[in-house]
Amino acid sequence: MIYDYYLSRAREYEDIELAKNKKNIRDKLKEDVDDELINIFYPSKNDLKKLPQDSTLIQISFTLKKPYTSKNEGEFYITDGRIFENPIVRDKLTGLPMVKPSTWKGHLRFAAEKVDWEKEEKERIIKRLFGSEPGEKENPLKGRLYFFPTFFEDDADRDIITPLKRDTRTLAKGPISLEIMKPGKNGDFYLLYVPYPKGKDFKEEDIDEDLKFLTEALKLMFYTYGFSAKKTSGFGVIEKNLTKGKTWLKVGENFQEIVFSTLEDLKNRIDELRVKQ
Repeated sequence: MIYDYYLSRAREYEDIELAKNKKNIRDKLKEDVDDELINIFYPSKNDLKKLPQDSTLIQISFTLKKPYTSKNEGEFYITDGRIFENPIVRDKLTGLPMVKPSTWKGHLRFAAEKVDWEKEEKERIIKRLFGSEPGEKENPLKGRLYFFPTFFEDDADRDIITPLKRDTRTLAKGPISLEIMKPGKNGDFYLLYVPYPKGKDFKEEDIDEDLKFLTEALKLMFYTYGFSAKKTSGFGVIEKNLTKGKTWLKVGENFQEIVFSTLEDLKNRIDELRVKQ
Protein backbone atom coordinates (compact mmCIF):
# COMPACT_ATOMS: atom_id res chain seq x y z
CA MET A 1 0.00 0.00 0.00
CA ILE A 2 1.38 3.43 -0.99
CA TYR A 3 1.40 6.04 1.76
CA ASP A 4 -0.69 9.04 0.73
CA TYR A 5 0.52 12.09 2.65
CA TYR A 6 -2.36 14.31 1.55
CA LEU A 7 -4.97 11.67 2.40
CA SER A 8 -3.45 11.24 5.86
CA ARG A 9 -3.54 15.00 6.39
CA ALA A 10 -7.18 15.09 5.32
CA ARG A 11 -8.06 12.40 7.82
CA GLU A 12 -6.16 14.22 10.55
CA TYR A 13 -8.10 17.38 9.67
CA GLU A 14 -11.39 15.47 9.96
CA ASP A 15 -10.35 14.16 13.39
CA ILE A 16 -9.46 17.65 14.55
CA GLU A 17 -12.78 19.06 13.35
CA LEU A 18 -14.63 16.21 15.05
CA ALA A 19 -12.72 16.83 18.27
CA LYS A 20 -13.55 20.55 18.07
CA ASN A 21 -17.23 19.74 17.70
CA LYS A 22 -17.08 17.38 20.67
CA LYS A 23 -15.42 20.07 22.78
CA ASN A 24 -18.06 22.64 21.81
CA ILE A 25 -20.84 20.22 22.77
CA ARG A 26 -19.12 19.40 26.05
CA ASP A 27 -18.63 23.07 26.92
CA LYS A 28 -22.30 23.76 26.18
CA LEU A 29 -23.37 20.88 28.44
CA LYS A 30 -21.25 22.22 31.28
CA GLU A 31 -22.91 25.63 31.02
CA ASP A 32 -26.27 24.03 31.80
CA VAL A 33 -25.05 22.04 34.81
CA ASP A 34 -26.05 23.13 38.32
CA ASP A 35 -26.08 21.54 41.77
CA GLU A 36 -29.68 20.43 41.37
CA LEU A 37 -28.79 18.38 38.29
CA ILE A 38 -25.72 16.82 39.91
CA ASN A 39 -27.63 15.92 43.07
CA ILE A 40 -29.93 13.70 41.01
CA PHE A 41 -27.07 11.20 40.88
CA TYR A 42 -26.44 11.25 44.64
CA PRO A 43 -28.43 9.40 47.34
CA SER A 44 -29.88 11.15 50.39
CA LYS A 45 -30.79 10.03 53.90
CA ASN A 46 -34.45 9.89 52.87
CA ASP A 47 -33.58 7.07 50.48
CA LEU A 48 -32.80 4.94 53.54
CA LYS A 49 -36.50 4.86 54.48
CA LYS A 50 -37.18 2.11 51.95
CA LEU A 51 -34.12 0.06 52.86
CA PRO A 52 -33.50 -2.59 55.56
CA GLN A 53 -32.58 -1.73 59.15
CA ASP A 54 -28.98 -0.67 59.74
CA SER A 55 -28.57 0.51 56.15
CA THR A 56 -25.86 3.16 56.24
CA LEU A 57 -25.08 6.08 53.93
CA ILE A 58 -21.64 7.69 54.06
CA GLN A 59 -20.86 11.08 52.52
CA ILE A 60 -17.25 12.22 52.25
CA SER A 61 -16.59 15.67 50.78
CA PHE A 62 -12.87 15.75 50.07
CA THR A 63 -10.06 17.92 48.76
CA LEU A 64 -7.38 16.37 46.56
CA LYS A 65 -3.89 16.35 48.08
CA LYS A 66 -2.31 14.86 44.94
CA PRO A 67 -3.52 14.95 41.31
CA TYR A 68 -6.28 12.68 40.06
CA THR A 69 -6.35 11.22 36.56
CA SER A 70 -8.17 8.47 34.70
CA LYS A 71 -7.96 6.84 31.30
CA ASN A 72 -10.86 7.50 28.97
CA GLU A 73 -10.39 4.59 26.59
CA GLY A 74 -11.23 5.30 22.97
CA GLU A 75 -11.78 9.02 23.53
CA PHE A 76 -9.82 12.04 22.39
CA TYR A 77 -10.24 15.79 22.27
CA ILE A 78 -8.57 18.80 20.75
CA THR A 79 -6.14 21.15 22.49
CA ASP A 80 -3.91 23.77 20.91
CA GLY A 81 -5.09 22.61 17.49
CA ARG A 82 -3.85 19.04 18.00
CA ILE A 83 -5.39 15.71 18.96
CA PHE A 84 -4.93 14.97 22.67
CA GLU A 85 -5.15 11.23 23.35
CA ASN A 86 -5.12 10.96 27.16
CA PRO A 87 -8.25 12.78 28.33
CA ILE A 88 -9.81 12.27 31.74
CA VAL A 89 -13.10 10.34 32.00
CA ARG A 90 -16.09 12.66 31.60
CA ASP A 91 -19.80 12.18 32.17
CA LYS A 92 -21.70 11.95 28.88
CA LEU A 93 -24.66 13.98 30.18
CA THR A 94 -22.96 16.84 32.01
CA GLY A 95 -19.52 16.89 30.37
CA LEU A 96 -17.93 17.07 33.82
CA PRO A 97 -14.79 15.15 34.82
CA MET A 98 -15.90 12.22 36.95
CA VAL A 99 -14.99 9.11 38.93
CA LYS A 100 -17.18 6.20 37.83
CA PRO A 101 -18.87 3.92 40.39
CA SER A 102 -16.94 0.95 39.02
CA THR A 103 -13.69 2.87 39.56
CA TRP A 104 -14.57 3.52 43.18
CA LYS A 105 -15.42 -0.13 43.70
CA GLY A 106 -12.17 -1.34 42.18
CA HIS A 107 -9.96 0.98 44.22
CA LEU A 108 -11.81 0.35 47.48
CA ARG A 109 -11.58 -3.39 46.97
CA PHE A 110 -7.85 -3.03 46.34
CA ALA A 111 -7.52 -1.11 49.61
CA ALA A 112 -9.66 -3.69 51.43
CA GLU A 113 -7.16 -6.39 50.50
CA LYS A 114 -4.46 -4.34 52.26
CA VAL A 115 -6.33 -3.95 55.57
CA ASP A 116 -4.48 -5.52 58.50
CA TRP A 117 -7.00 -8.18 59.54
CA GLU A 118 -7.09 -11.91 60.21
CA LYS A 119 -6.86 -13.54 56.76
CA GLU A 120 -9.89 -15.85 56.71
CA GLU A 121 -12.10 -13.33 58.46
CA LYS A 122 -10.98 -10.63 56.02
CA GLU A 123 -11.90 -12.84 53.07
CA ARG A 124 -15.41 -13.34 54.48
CA ILE A 125 -15.91 -9.62 55.07
CA ILE A 126 -14.66 -8.67 51.61
CA LYS A 127 -17.04 -11.17 50.06
CA ARG A 128 -19.94 -9.76 52.08
CA LEU A 129 -19.10 -6.19 51.13
CA PHE A 130 -18.13 -6.58 47.48
CA GLY A 131 -19.85 -9.82 46.48
CA SER A 132 -18.50 -12.91 44.80
CA GLU A 133 -15.70 -12.75 42.27
CA PRO A 134 -16.78 -12.80 38.59
CA GLY A 135 -17.21 -16.38 37.45
CA GLU A 136 -17.61 -17.73 40.98
CA LYS A 137 -20.47 -20.21 40.59
CA GLU A 138 -20.59 -21.84 44.02
CA ASN A 139 -22.79 -19.90 46.47
CA PRO A 140 -22.61 -16.58 44.57
CA LEU A 141 -23.26 -13.58 46.80
CA LYS A 142 -24.31 -10.02 45.97
CA GLY A 143 -22.24 -7.37 47.72
CA ARG A 144 -23.61 -5.04 50.38
CA LEU A 145 -21.90 -1.92 49.03
CA TYR A 146 -23.40 0.41 46.41
CA PHE A 147 -21.27 3.04 44.70
CA PHE A 148 -22.14 6.35 43.02
CA PRO A 149 -20.34 8.69 40.60
CA THR A 150 -18.29 11.64 41.76
CA PHE A 151 -18.31 14.80 39.64
CA PHE A 152 -15.63 17.49 39.64
CA GLU A 153 -17.28 20.82 38.88
CA ASP A 154 -13.96 22.42 37.94
CA ASP A 155 -12.41 21.66 34.56
CA ALA A 156 -9.37 19.44 34.21
CA ASP A 157 -5.85 20.74 33.59
CA ARG A 158 -3.01 19.39 31.48
CA ASP A 159 0.09 17.84 32.97
CA ILE A 160 3.17 16.12 31.57
CA ILE A 161 4.87 13.15 33.21
CA THR A 162 8.13 11.48 32.24
CA PRO A 163 8.11 7.71 32.92
CA LEU A 164 11.29 6.24 34.42
CA LYS A 165 12.60 2.68 34.39
CA ARG A 166 12.17 1.12 37.82
CA ASP A 167 15.61 -0.45 37.97
CA THR A 168 17.81 2.35 36.61
CA ARG A 169 15.54 5.40 37.13
CA THR A 170 16.44 6.51 33.62
CA LEU A 171 13.96 7.61 30.98
CA ALA A 172 11.68 4.79 29.83
CA LYS A 173 10.09 6.81 27.03
CA GLY A 174 9.25 10.34 26.07
CA PRO A 175 7.03 12.69 28.09
CA ILE A 176 3.32 11.77 28.27
CA SER A 177 0.59 14.42 28.34
CA LEU A 178 -2.29 13.78 30.74
CA GLU A 179 -5.47 15.49 31.79
CA ILE A 180 -5.63 15.77 35.57
CA MET A 181 -7.60 17.28 38.41
CA LYS A 182 -5.02 19.31 40.31
CA PRO A 183 -4.48 19.22 44.08
CA GLY A 184 -6.99 21.45 45.85
CA LYS A 185 -9.96 20.39 43.72
CA ASN A 186 -13.04 19.16 45.58
CA GLY A 187 -15.34 16.18 45.13
CA ASP A 188 -18.11 14.27 46.91
CA PHE A 189 -17.99 10.53 47.58
CA TYR A 190 -21.14 8.60 48.51
CA LEU A 191 -21.22 4.99 49.66
CA LEU A 192 -24.30 2.99 50.63
CA TYR A 193 -24.11 -0.09 52.84
CA VAL A 194 -27.16 -2.39 52.89
CA PRO A 195 -26.93 -5.48 55.17
CA TYR A 196 -29.00 -7.66 52.85
CA PRO A 197 -29.32 -10.47 51.95
CA LYS A 198 -28.51 -11.68 55.46
CA GLY A 199 -28.32 -15.40 54.72
CA LYS A 200 -28.70 -18.32 57.10
CA ASP A 201 -25.41 -17.62 58.90
CA PHE A 202 -26.16 -13.94 59.55
CA LYS A 203 -25.18 -12.51 62.92
CA GLU A 204 -25.92 -9.02 64.21
CA GLU A 205 -22.22 -8.64 64.90
CA ASP A 206 -21.58 -8.89 61.15
CA ILE A 207 -22.82 -5.32 60.74
CA ASP A 208 -20.40 -3.99 63.37
CA GLU A 209 -17.60 -5.94 61.75
CA ASP A 210 -18.50 -4.77 58.24
CA LEU A 211 -18.61 -1.09 59.19
CA LYS A 212 -15.41 -1.18 61.21
CA PHE A 213 -13.56 -2.96 58.41
CA LEU A 214 -15.05 -0.57 55.86
CA THR A 215 -13.69 2.49 57.65
CA GLU A 216 -10.22 0.93 57.66
CA ALA A 217 -10.44 0.31 53.91
CA LEU A 218 -11.67 3.86 53.28
CA LYS A 219 -8.72 5.29 55.20
CA LEU A 220 -6.26 3.27 53.15
CA MET A 221 -7.89 4.17 49.84
CA PHE A 222 -8.15 7.90 50.48
CA TYR A 223 -4.99 8.53 52.53
CA THR A 224 -2.49 5.90 51.34
CA TYR A 225 -3.19 4.19 48.01
CA GLY A 226 -5.43 6.71 46.26
CA PHE A 227 -8.27 6.14 43.80
CA SER A 228 -6.56 7.28 40.63
CA ALA A 229 -4.70 5.85 37.71
CA LYS A 230 -0.96 6.33 38.36
CA LYS A 231 -1.43 5.22 41.98
CA THR A 232 2.23 4.20 42.15
CA SER A 233 3.08 7.87 41.56
CA GLY A 234 0.98 8.90 44.56
CA PHE A 235 -1.97 10.14 42.51
CA GLY A 236 -5.47 10.24 43.97
CA VAL A 237 -4.92 10.72 47.70
CA ILE A 238 -6.84 13.37 49.65
CA GLU A 239 -6.20 15.85 52.44
CA LYS A 240 -6.65 14.37 55.91
CA ASN A 241 -9.20 16.97 56.98
CA LEU A 242 -12.47 16.65 55.09
CA THR A 243 -14.60 19.48 53.76
CA LYS A 244 -17.59 17.62 55.17
CA GLY A 245 -18.24 14.14 56.49
CA LYS A 246 -21.64 12.68 57.40
CA THR A 247 -23.06 9.25 58.04
CA TRP A 248 -26.70 8.28 58.38
CA LEU A 249 -27.74 4.94 59.83
CA LYS A 250 -31.33 3.71 59.72
CA VAL A 251 -32.71 2.78 63.15
CA GLY A 252 -36.41 1.89 63.21
CA GLU A 253 -38.25 4.63 61.35
CA ASN A 254 -35.59 7.20 62.18
CA PHE A 255 -31.98 7.99 61.35
CA GLN A 256 -28.94 8.40 63.50
CA GLU A 257 -26.55 10.98 62.09
CA ILE A 258 -22.84 11.32 62.69
CA VAL A 259 -20.67 14.26 61.66
CA PHE A 260 -16.94 13.59 61.27
CA SER A 261 -13.93 15.62 60.17
CA THR A 262 -11.45 12.85 59.30
CA LEU A 263 -11.72 9.18 58.37
CA GLU A 264 -10.20 8.21 61.74
CA ASP A 265 -13.00 10.21 63.31
CA LEU A 266 -15.51 8.29 61.18
CA LYS A 267 -14.19 4.97 62.51
CA ASN A 268 -14.48 6.10 66.11
CA ARG A 269 -17.92 7.65 65.68
CA ILE A 270 -19.37 4.58 63.95
CA ASP A 271 -18.14 2.48 66.88
CA GLU A 272 -19.97 4.83 69.24
CA LEU A 273 -23.14 4.74 67.16
CA ARG A 274 -23.33 0.96 67.08
CA VAL A 275 -22.65 0.71 70.84
CA LYS A 276 -25.59 3.03 71.57
CA GLN A 277 -27.97 0.55 70.00
